[in-house]
Amino acid sequence: MNHIRLNQLLKSAADPAFRDAMEQLGARVKEAGLIGYEISAGERGQWSHYYYCPLDGTKLGFDWSLPDAHKCLACGTVWQGEPYDGAWVTLANAKIGRMMRDVALHSLIHGEDDAFSQVREVLLRYARYYTGYEIHGNIPYNGPGKLFAQTLDEAHWIIDLSYAYAFVHNRLEPEDRESIRERLLRPCVEFLTMYRERQIHNHAILITSAIGIVGFLLGDEVLLNSSLYDPFGLYDQLAYGVLEDGLWYEGNFHYHYYAFDSLLKYAILVEGTQWDLCKHPAMKRLFDFPLGYLLPDGTLPNINDASFDKKLADLAPYYEVAYAWYGSERYAELLRLAYGYETTLGLSFAQTRRDSFEALAFGQSLIRTKGGRDLTQMLVSDRSSAASGLTKLVNRRGWHVLVKHSTFGGEHDHMDRLGLSFGTGRVPMFVDPGTTAYGVPAHYGWFKHTYAHNTVALNGQDQPPADGEWVQYLRESWGSLIESRVSWIGEPVSYRMKDFILLPKEMCTWDAGAYRGTCIRRINILTEETLLDIVKVSVSASRDIDLLYHISGTLEESGAQWRSWPGRLCALSTEWMDDMQHGDRYSEASYRWKVGDGELLQASWCSEVIEPFLARTPDIPMSGSRQTLCQRVQSGGAREVVFVSAFRYHTEDELNLSSENEGLRTMKRLSFEVTDCGAGEFLIRLGTRGKKQVWRLLWSDQAAVVELTN
Repeated sequence: MNHIRLNQLLKSAADPAFRDAMEQLGARVKEAGLIGYEISAGERGQWSHYYYCPLDGTKLGFDWSLPDAHKCLACGTVWQGEPYDGAWVTLANAKIGRMMRDVALHSLIHGEDDAFSQVREVLLRYARYYTGYEIHGNIPYNGPGKLFAQTLDEAHWIIDLSYAYAFVHNRLEPEDRESIRERLLRPCVEFLTMYRERQIHNHAILITSAIGIVGFLLGDEVLLNSSLYDPFGLYDQLAYGVLEDGLWYEGNFHYHYYAFDSLLKYAILVEGTQWDLCKHPAMKRLFDFPLGYLLPDGTLPNINDASFDKKLADLAPYYEVAYAWYGSERYAELLRLAYGYETTLGLSFAQTRRDSFEALAFGQSLIRTKGGRDLTQMLVSDRSSAASGLTKLVNRRGWHVLVKHSTFGGEHDHMDRLGLSFGTGRVPMFVDPGTTAYGVPAHYGWFKHTYAHNTVALNGQDQPPADGEWVQYLRESWGSLIESRVSWIGEPVSYRMKDFILLPKEMCTWDAGAYRGTCIRRINILTEETLLDIVKVSVSASRDIDLLYHISGTLEESGAQWRSWPGRLCALSTEWMDDMQHGDRYSEASYRWKVGDGELLQASWCSEVIEPFLARTPDIPMSGSRQTLCQRVQSGGAREVVFVSAFRYHTEDELNLSSENEGLRTMKRLSFEVTDCGAGEFLIRLGTRGKKQVWRLLWSDQAAVVELTN
């Protein structure tokens, strides 16, 4: 960290504008002073993803005083023994690393001897024992660790301790400095280098960033050059892993920021040197891309292996750095919204305090001096990108749709091209929930598979790797349209990242034969009243074609008669599908779902006869569940099958209003009729709230023609 950044850090520490950051730092230092855990020669961490209740997927409650009793915060079950004890050791040492970074920063700012002594003692204890820790770990798709069970955790920990060392190294005695450098930092970087991943991957970018950080602190140009210029070094990660529009290729916002976080820690430490990365064009694209996909409630959508909602407030530390480096008013607006300094357009969402390290080191004045409210407008606007393969549609009611026509994302993909998510404000209708902790059986058993998503599955099997295609996006007076496509026609079916990633054999769960010769096209139309979902599946031979919707509610009413069904719908274990039911066959149907405090109306039509199924399936959090509707067509001689569904959501207030006012009863109805005119032409007649629309759809080999004819 250069002298300009250090000077700003010290100046901010004395500035009342950053009082929250100093108070938070003081609270973390106080908490660190209460740690009674003594680092020893016997440290042997286990995977932190095992620190979850296997019954309901809830994270266990970490308690410094209870290293051998681990209580589920949801069901109250206390778990003992391995892997929980070892996972507790991992969490304890990871917390110590983060705390020492904060204590060292506090020492740097205030010159406190007690804080300095605590950091010195921890660094020296790790230096005393680190080389004696045994290499261990058998975590899926990860290298081993020494203190921890995977290389990834070792890299996180040494980055935190490297920052702690950087903040205090000038006060260390020469012999202490030498011990820490040669018995902790260097052995750890040698271990990381040994197990560095040779692929484009968030693991590789994190481990390589750690190597670069330690190399910088050691003044080792060989390590620094290796971290930047070696095959799959940081320059390769930026060149091949960051898509043209700025999304990290693994295709979700969780891993976008996860990969970016370690890269940013490296860039911050080397800022202003010959190793500086802040001017690399991919860096600004990484900052810019996610902002267009923030939803009206200030959250980013869950996709793939995302395990929690990422909110605008969570992004503030990143954009403190971005605003200092690039000066974009859009970043300043994000910070003002995140900190509650301004609200606009009636939007409200979770806020946070300006209390991060990045605020202290990079924080600028946030007084509005120029520009409009660009970011606020982005929250309620469409965004569609062919490069990332994501499209967000938003209407004035706060309804939002996300279509995933992305590139194949490798290890963290969910094999769900053309997956669809639909929510209204903060209420999910049918959405991609992401996943649970990786050590919970439902992660690999359910959430990572095609069948857990709102898309098409063939013969009950996972989709093979393929890149989705952006076909067209239209913004018209009536609303927005996105058409996307994915194809497994031709041999071999390739995908963008094929030569840059490694796929473990255990993850190759798809059935290429079930999809060979198949093309799926999806058109989504969002108006102020309705979501239209039109899916066309073209197959080369007989297939079971399943169109899936996972509704965040309960079916209240439908025209079908439902019967208990003991069969099996897909290749996954039946343990993930409860209360299986089978309904009467139909070509047209209507459903009324209870979702949140309102009703979701669904009207469906198909060019072939549908065999419907219902089941209860896992949700996030796993204490809840979703109701899954499978619309199955056995294609037989049919080579093209078209599904059309219309959705409309009524809130409780609207429902009450419609029952009180006879003239508004049409709000509760969704009239729907589809006519197959032949030669790929369809007419879709739709009525909502007394308004009638007629859509003309004409499929073509390129983009479909879609017109509102009335």
